[in-house]
Amino acid sequence: MKAVVVAPGAGRFIAVGSAGTGVTVKASTEETGGLCTVWEGRVPPGTVGAGPHYHRARDEFFYVLEGELVLRIGDESHTARAGTFAFVPRGTVHGFHNASTESATLLVMHHPAGFEQFLEEMQELAARQGSKEERMRLAARFDMIPVPAQ
Repeated sequence: MKAVVVAPGAGRFIAVGSAGTGVTVKASTEETGGLCTVWEGRVPPGTVGAGPHYHRARDEFFYVLEGELVLRIGDESHTARAGTFAFVPRGTVHGFHNASTESATLLVMHHPAGFEQFLEEMQELAARQGSKEERMRLAARFDMIPVPAQ
């Protein structure tokens, strides 16, 4: 394993949303020896970045770089402005959305690694306009268990 240094704006872009939205992988499974996946994402105003869900075997770390997001963690919602950090242990319901009028950017780390594989397959589904059922099966394969919104 070697050190990983990724310049601003660099990394592997994976389109997962509409209108060219997506995430930029900063550190992959291969680069971290399976330790973690790190990605940066931009969340346009008024959009959901990730609906409420939990992972049985994956922890997540969030760091808001720009703007403001609403983080749902458990039964609580937190206004997360630039500089906010959150750790979400496995088994904890979480999600995030941008309720503001400006875009927000966040850095997310998944432990253990492998989440970029989900993003890559989600990109393929989006490109061919896969069904909601296909998206749900894909999410389940990658330890994303959705829960009803509050």
